[in-house]
Amino acid sequence: MERRNFILAAGTLVGAPAVARAASLAALPPTASTMRMAGFRDLVGQQFIAYQGKRGTSLDLHAVRPGKEAPRLEQFTLLFSGPPGLDAGIYEIDNPLAGRQSIFLEPAGRGPASGLGALYRAEFSLLV
Repeated sequence: MERRNFILAAGTLVGAPAVARAASLAALPPTASTMRMAGFRDLVGQQFIAYQGKRGTSLDLHAVRPGKEAPRLEQFTLLFSGPPGLDAGIYEIDNPLAGRQSIFLEPAGRGPASGLGALYRAEFSLLV
């Protein structure tokens, strides 16, 4: 086998799994992980269950706040209200309309005097 053909064949073998993976991801239907700010705005007031391991905690989507404008980026913050005591970390959030996705939640203080409990935020910066 000529050296040129060997290099081309080896490159094809190395790149084939990546191409196959990209094609399989492109064929998947949109999920919550592709939701953008407008989709979350439609869910303000809805209940989400935040799981860390097997333990689930009920959170309400309190607000969606736009972030800084940047070319080709959509930046926004989700504010959830719920019981106090959740630590910062990665949680699986689940909602019947939005589906399930992993997000990083962190405490964001106490809710207003209206009895919202604790606030938690998740920051998003999505390529568009």
